[in-house]
Amino acid sequence: MHEFTLHMPTKFVFGYGTFRRAGKEIRRHALKVLIVCSSGSVVRNGYLDDLLSQLEESGVRADVYDKVMPNPRVSMINAGGRLARNLNVDLIVGLGGGSAMDAAKGIAVVAKNDGSIWDYTAGHKTVHDSLPVICIPTLSATGSEGNAYGVVSNDETMDKSAFVCYGARPVVSIIDPELTTSVPVEYFYDGAVDIITHSTEAYFSSGENAVLNDGITLALVKSVVDSLDRLRKDPKDKDARSTFTWASTVALVGINDAGREGPFPIHSIEHALSGMYDISHGRGLALLFPKYLEMFKDMLSEKIIAFGKVFDWSVENADDAIMAFRTWLKSIDRDLMFSDMGLPADKLSELADSVLRTAGNKHGQIGAPKAMGKREIVTLYEMCI
Repeated sequence: MHEFTLHMPTKFVFGYGTFRRAGKEIRRHALKVLIVCSSGSVVRNGYLDDLLSQLEESGVRADVYDKVMPNPRVSMINAGGRLARNLNVDLIVGLGGGSAMDAAKGIAVVAKNDGSIWDYTAGHKTVHDSLPVICIPTLSATGSEGNAYGVVSNDETMDKSAFVCYGARPVVSIIDPELTTSVPVEYFYDGAVDIITHSTEAYFSSGENAVLNDGITLALVKSVVDSLDRLRKDPKDKDARSTFTWASTVALVGINDAGREGPFPIHSIEHALSGMYDISHGRGLALLFPKYLEMFKDMLSEKIIAFGKVFDWSVENADDAIMAFRTWLKSIDRDLMFSDMGLPADKLSELADSVLRTAGNKHGQIGAPKAMGKREIVTLYEMCI
């Protein structure tokens, strides 16, 4: 376990009914805001109207930018940033799932800086300044409500890449599990895979001996698996939904990986898929994750076995553990191959090139338990066909 600095400045307002405090919480930080959201579920479920009413009652002027789509695009974020600058707002509110929260962060960055949000993705400029951001998640998946990261897709190249701006880390996140009850079951399952992958990326990719972190990781995975099982039986189980929702935040808030930071290769390799083919990010992770474990099972056997025991206590070796994980994925219809998702099998080289453009180092590799170059990335995709 190596030395680290951990700073978590976000104020988390968590629990059933906390959405009713949104107007007052926002009023403490701003008098004029831009709400960033989609024109879909947050409108249909009444969340946007509720928030607007609270803000009016609290004396906060609010404009709405409802152009968010899954896998948010550079053009949409840049236009939102220009709008926020022209409106001279004090703060950006991200209302919705990971796409809305990532878009809110990107818009906050563009509003205070020159150029395009793509200028600040991996390998480009460092950005420190942004408008402040408040997040109100309606989906448990990305953990964007608790960190400084966002992901954006390039309209022209279809590459997908991350940006980081500590100024855009939410000053407040209002996490009301009740808002997630309207999420369709398909996205709920995708979210579960996303949380588990966030929890375990550095667990598998880091070479650090970090016993406490490993324990936190496995506890997060178990919390997701157990709470999802309870919610499948009773969607009104408040305790299970609260556990699931909080696990989403904790997985990427920083405490899980502090002292054993490692690369996120599964995410980097998936981003090419959802950037190019606009698939669900969680489904892309489910496609890749078990094959990634298969690829590195000889190097990671002990960790894979410990991971597998979360799904089946009887596992004795890495093969058993991977099968236990795939059995669980199958139980939620997420044990997938390219054909299940309508993905072509003849674009693997192009996909690997996209991975290396957005996440590769000067040697043409991405970090993993053992560095992966183009050949290894293509091999992983081939295992999914």
